[in-house]
Amino acid sequence: MAVSETAANKGGGVDNTGQHMMSEKLLQGPLPLYYQVAALVRNEILSGLWPAESQLPTEDDLVKRYGVSRPTIRKAKSLLAEEGFIRDIKGSGCYVNRPEYWNTTPPTVDNLNDIFHFGSKMSFRILEFGMVSNTMEVESKLNNPSDRFVFQIKGVRHYQGQPISSVVYYLPFRFGSRIPLESLDENPFIPQIERLAGVQVVEGIQTISLSLADEKAASHLGIDPGAAVLLVESVYFDSGQHPVEYVRSLYPDKLPYAIRVRRNSLSAASSAGTGGTNAGQ
Repeated sequence: MAVSETAANKGGGVDNTGQHMMSEKLLQGPLPLYYQVAALVRNEILSGLWPAESQLPTEDDLVKRYGVSRPTIRKAKSLLAEEGFIRDIKGSGCYVNRPEYWNTTPPTVDNLNDIFHFGSKMSFRILEFGMVSNTMEVESKLNNPSDRFVFQIKGVRHYQGQPISSVVYYLPFRFGSRIPLESLDENPFIPQIERLAGVQVVEGIQTISLSLADEKAASHLGIDPGAAVLLVESVYFDSGQHPVEYVRSLYPDKLPYAIRVRRNSLSAASSAGTGGTNAGQ
């Protein structure tokens, strides 16, 4: 059973040059496009838009629909297949599996660097920084009850010159006290923190939900106070599973789900330092 493309939510299109335009539902931000495409298709399957045993659109149709490349679509399909949502039948197409085959736990990213693909294309403007009193919320994320103070950095992340998120970073006192502020620049923070504080980030957990923009975040992002925003809360860990950074990022969009990310090996970290890991950014 096939479901017509018009039955699905509209996505990308074609501009006047004949190039495919990226769907408005996809963000040029910290989440790789294939993950975002997989999340949209997964949600449509869970909502019943694509019933069990129905046939998904062809790769060409999905490329047009989301305005992304064929490799991106194939990577999204591969992820959904690993989760048990879909299967490919050679010579026939891609079909939705029955619910008993679905794995609905948060997906795992194979490579931490993947999740921060756009880090090297972003910049960060620091607005405020310094030691602040530890709070119950921060303590619950950093697991640092003995810290009276934590190191806080507030600022705005930019992509292609435009503000895309209002961000607050928190570091445990033992790491924040090691970082010479004059050494920080607009580049992604995780490689800088690793270098300056002598820590190695190997895993991160991002929880993504909806929130409302306060006055400061709204002014930074050019939106109305109280407008719906995407809240991305990230906690990053070293090889001993000790939290080394907690980040709250507000994006003017909606995409609620949580993911866990891990580096394949410590060798990937060295490349992240030069490739622009956006873990804390």
